[in-house]
Amino acid sequence: MNFFSNRCPHCEKGRIFKSLIRMHKSCPVCQVPFERESGYFIGAMIAAYFLGVFLALPILLLSVFGFGLSMTQAILLSSLQLVLLQPFLFKYSRILWIRVEAALTRSIHR
Repeated sequence: MNFFSNRCPHCEKGRIFKSLIRMHKSCPVCQVPFERESGYFIGAMIAAYFLGVFLALPILLLSVFGFGLSMTQAILLSSLQLVLLQPFLFKYSRILWIRVEAALTRSIHR
């Protein structure tokens, strides 16, 4: 099972996202709901935050210590990187959250 695939964790056929940032409410094949209740994706937001820090910190450190940029320039470069990566962070943090929840649910019901 690939945690970052854009496939339904239950049937592995339907797509979770219609486009880069538009998500299906439920699986187009097996009708399993992806959007559960209000606040369901708060964990995905936290995952996106940590993934963003994980991706931005090396660029920040390399910019300052490797290329000798000022801290302001390095922060601007890292911020630009995060702005450009934000659609992907949004998408893949939600996919990861849905798939982890499905895996935990399956392990509980065994």
